[in-house]
Amino acid sequence: MALEPGGTERDTLALRLAVPPARAHDDHAPVRKAVSRLAAELADRIGPAVHPYEVAALLEAEGLTADQIEERYGHPDLFALATALYAQVPRTFPEPAPAADPWRPDHVRSLLRGVVFALPGLAYPLTAPLWHPGRHAAALILAGLLSWAWGQALGHRAHVRMATGRHEAARTLLTGAPLGAALATAAAAPFAGSAPVIAATAAQSLYLAAAGVLLVLA
Repeated sequence: MALEPGGTERDTLALRLAVPPARAHDDHAPVRKAVSRLAAELADRIGPAVHPYEVAALLEAEGLTADQIEERYGHPDLFALATALYAQVPRTFPEPAPAADPWRPDHVRSLLRGVVFALPGLAYPLTAPLWHPGRHAAALILAGLLSWAWGQALGHRAHVRMATGRHEAARTLLTGAPLGAALATAAAAPFAGSAPVIAATAAQSLYLAAAGVLLVLA
């Protein structure tokens, strides 16, 4: 079917004239440069992304508006720009931070623990007028050994309970620590000979029980 009089040659000419002439330059070049520049600026944060949605969240956090995305970067919406950036930036997987060495000693903390653990020893010279060291030392030593052994066993039991939760470990310590102090005091009572010595033995046993609790939970 002829579009104009004159045959098929003029038809062909009319069809060719319907196509707009090629432009001497590419209008999309500035848009591509803007996208490439944005990709370079955000490459360190786009590289670790595993999905374009993460890039979209990043762009949203950067405060890009819909008008900026369309006018400056030539994309219809946020997700189109995010997909383009995700495809343009190669994936990078940074190495995780080195884990802390669990065997590295903390000298300051160990020193403070030692001072706090030894500080109640000042009670012995302060209460010396109330008891005779030669006659009553056996009661204090026996109570101390029993409290120490009980505390070690209780601490091991509490650490095992810690695997099921801190609450379970605390309940084990709450039950076992007073019981150990009472047993140590009762075992040393026959060697005490007087009420002040029994009181000193009970105070020592309670202190060792409390120290064991702190060593486990703190």
